[in-house]
Amino acid sequence: MRINKPIQVFEYDFLPIGPRGFENSHWEALGKYNDQHGGNFFRLTYNGVRFQQYVGVIQVGNLTIEILPKIGKEADSSGNKDEWQQVLIDMLRECNWMKIHAHDKASLQYKYNNILEAYLELFISECEALFRHGLIKKYRSKSSNCTSLKGKLLFSQNIQKNLVHQERFFTKHQVYDNNNIFNQIILKALKLVPLISSSPLLADRVYSLLLSFPELSDLRINEETFKKLVFDKKTVAYQEAIEIAAMLLLNYRPDISSGQNHVLAILFDMNDLWEEYIYRQIQRHNNKNWKIEPLEEKYFWQQTNTTRKKSIKPDIVINSNGKTIIIDTKWKLPEDNIPSDNDLKQMFVYNEYWDGITAILLYPHAVFGEIPFFEEGKFHSIPDLNSYSRNISGISKAIEMHTCGVMKISVLNEQKLLNENTGKKIIDYLLKKYLHET
Repeated sequence: MRINKPIQVFEYDFLPIGPRGFENSHWEALGKYNDQHGGNFFRLTYNGVRFQQYVGVIQVGNLTIEILPKIGKEADSSGNKDEWQQVLIDMLRECNWMKIHAHDKASLQYKYNNILEAYLELFISECEALFRHGLIKKYRSKSSNCTSLKGKLLFSQNIQKNLVHQERFFTKHQVYDNNNIFNQIILKALKLVPLISSSPLLADRVYSLLLSFPELSDLRINEETFKKLVFDKKTVAYQEAIEIAAMLLLNYRPDISSGQNHVLAILFDMNDLWEEYIYRQIQRHNNKNWKIEPLEEKYFWQQTNTTRKKSIKPDIVINSNGKTIIIDTKWKLPEDNIPSDNDLKQMFVYNEYWDGITAILLYPHAVFGEIPFFEEGKFHSIPDLNSYSRNISGISKAIEMHTCGVMKISVLNEQKLLNENTGKKIIDYLLKKYLHET
């Protein structure tokens, strides 16, 4: 199947039916796929599709659609989409959502036609490495006719099948071979690659692998298949290949009716990706032994006489010498650098529950390589509540209120590549502003 050049769009862009090769049949296939996934990924209108906060790649038959981070449109009015394709791939790698080993850095120079190809190339490389080290073998039970008695004789089947051939034995016995669930998953995913890739280079590598594969049983794949997998010392080398195989197999929807518009979608919530990226960046540049925790959960409400609870959990909690700073990432651009009421209320509660000296709303910056923008505001005290507290305790004292800051950090450096010093810039600012460490 020939795959056309990808259509590239940004988050929340609208893609109409007609131009750029997006046809009614593609629109219908996307509608079926979206319905099966709760309508989360995009919204269909009568004449096109409106994308949401999910980035990644969708393939519908011979049409590939790449959805790129919306900040690319804000950073550059011309919207250099190829540039932001690479930014997205680098972000996914940084977050280990697209893993790559240190010795494979040379492959980063390869120019992928689309994000899907990047995943397929990584998957094939992992499979080739498994072949070089040898596919694993495991014991399994097998029932068959044998010329010698081994294992457990199955009397009823033996009588049924060997009434004439009494020199044979129908038994249930153990065999040690490659026919196990790990190899079966890899094989099924490899067979999918030629259906979804237009790269002759990748196709040649896949066919070479398929020719070398032993004969294996076909496996019916669903989410439970992967949940039941247990990796040990023998199978840990399969883990990365299995993760990508799961992504391909579970997100592939074959078009049974016409056989033309199969759908494969590999999509990521950009809010989650931004949060993960910032957390990993801060951890990477943490040379002060700060305690940095993601998603520490606390309960703030419980229904009377029940176990029903409501919890809160900030994205990142930093603790240093008894001081706590809350960071909550937001993948959006605040108007006039003023946070929304809901965001401010959220930060106020975080400070109260974690005893934070400040909470920081961390947004992406739409400019290249600039120093972080920062603006701080203080939460006002509640006079009546303070007066009440003083009367109860009999002590009159000034109450120091905590603060909330707005920080905007550049996604790109001066070379318009993913900014790998994001974490350092955040840490340097926190040191200067709040923690005053030497």
